[in-house]
Amino acid sequence: MNISRIDLNLAQVFLALWHERSVSRAAERLALTQPAVSASLRRLRALCGDELFVRTRYGMQPTSRATTMASILEECVDTLRGALGQRGEFNPAFSSRSFVVGCDGGLDYALGPHLMAKIREVAPNVTLTARAVPADTMNLTLDRREIDLAVTIYPLTRPDCVTLSLASYRMVCVGDPEFVNLPETLRLEELCVWDQILIEGARQHSVFDHALRNLGFSRTIRTVVPSFGHLPLFLRKARTVAVVPEYIAHAFREMTGLCVAGLPDIVGPREIRLLSPVANRNDAGLCWLQGLVLDARHVWSV
Repeated sequence: MNISRIDLNLAQVFLALWHERSVSRAAERLALTQPAVSASLRRLRALCGDELFVRTRYGMQPTSRATTMASILEECVDTLRGALGQRGEFNPAFSSRSFVVGCDGGLDYALGPHLMAKIREVAPNVTLTARAVPADTMNLTLDRREIDLAVTIYPLTRPDCVTLSLASYRMVCVGDPEFVNLPETLRLEELCVWDQILIEGARQHSVFDHALRNLGFSRTIRTVVPSFGHLPLFLRKARTVAVVPEYIAHAFREMTGLCVAGLPDIVGPREIRLLSPVANRNDAGLCWLQGLVLDARHVWSV
């Protein structure tokens, strides 16, 4: 192979496809047209004698050859950027990139609106997707490169990600002031008097109830709903309360006027963490997005 005839820009196209798993998103990332990226992919396939990326229901998935090439090309491009003193360029005011932030534990309710407002202010053509990701699929979602950043309440660590602590949170009680008159704080015996709503599959509640039982208390669960998003509607229909993370209470109090009562901390400190793939460290756009997430600390507490 005559390396002098290889267009080094093809490495950038390859890495954009590797990270985005989409021709259209790769084109946005590189500020190119989709036909230009498709043409570069055809050249890459001819050069390598391999399909490299195959279209599936999960996007453009890499072949084994592409997986082998990715880390090598990533390192080579990083080395070249370092030698040239470049970190990549990103101007939020003029960018039309799309970003996906994956959240579990209902974190998207608190983080998504804040990020949207900030992005609309400084990057009017950027598109944000705040994706709710079940905790047991967050690893798979990162593996498939379906999200750019992960925000989680679970103790997920990966060798290919930098983990940053965003905040800690506690559990609180919420109710509709039309039906319940909650004090500033509730004792456990007072909490257990109320009929309550539980979020189906919310593991944090299982931890809370386990700790509650260890102290000799138990809650009366009258309703189970699929997600945190159902709570305001259900709480407005009956004299009932729910125990939720304080970032959910903060988001819903602003939006619906729910009242909030503090609870004794019986489950210990709970941490919210950001996982940022190491492969993104020289992507100026993702570094900018990570900065917005780090600056959003005020959304996590009541």
